[in-house]
Amino acid sequence: MNFRKIAAPYYLLVLLIHCSFLWMEWNTASKFTKPLLMPLLLIYLYNALKAPFHEQTLIPKTDPDGNPLSTRPIHKSIVILAFAASWAGDLFLMFEGQGFFIAGMVSFMTAHISYCYLFNQIQPFRRKNALYPFLLGAFVLHLGTDIMHEIRPNLGDLMIPVYLYMFVITAMAIFAFMTMAVKDTEYWGKYFFALGAAFFVISDMLLALNIFAFKDSFLGVWVMATYGLAQYLIARGFSSYLLRS
Repeated sequence: MNFRKIAAPYYLLVLLIHCSFLWMEWNTASKFTKPLLMPLLLIYLYNALKAPFHEQTLIPKTDPDGNPLSTRPIHKSIVILAFAASWAGDLFLMFEGQGFFIAGMVSFMTAHISYCYLFNQIQPFRRKNALYPFLLGAFVLHLGTDIMHEIRPNLGDLMIPVYLYMFVITAMAIFAFMTMAVKDTEYWGKYFFALGAAFFVISDMLLALNIFAFKDSFLGVWVMATYGLAQYLIARGFSSYLLRS
């Protein structure tokens, strides 16, 4: 059995088990499942990352609606960096303390900046196509400021880093929405990248509320569920883009 072919189902299974551990408040058990998630996605991406991209673009392909698909290459090393940085963030956030929190936040900022770069490679920024993505980005920023208003009294020295993180993830969402705004990448944007970015935004907002406001274990389940789906959709998008599938 080729494990790489079933890494995605295993990922979803481990995510379900991890969320179940959180729901039952089996915190020790959850520390064994969380570190497995990003490596499983990288294993899933292995075939797409090793495939020569130019060979996949020799025959023009179209999406289900008949639109020609983009043939712009992307840097595969940045794909690896994004998920490796996310894995580091997962590990750092397993531990208590402001230092670990900042390290986790820096790791995820690295992942988001990597996603910005990759989404911009897939669909380069153009002002004529930017209105819709920027309107959605403004909505994300509005939600973020509402969350910040709720948690600001408890941020202390973390106020500036958390604000910076909010702007970075908003930028990531805008670049993801940009892939949905143009026909040659709309397929990947609509079904993978934009949806994944939306789940990522929801997850981080719930995480901020859970850490700095409510501290509810059930809310932690939703944090991981939305985060896990976000990363899965983004990984599926990169796989589909690189393999032209």
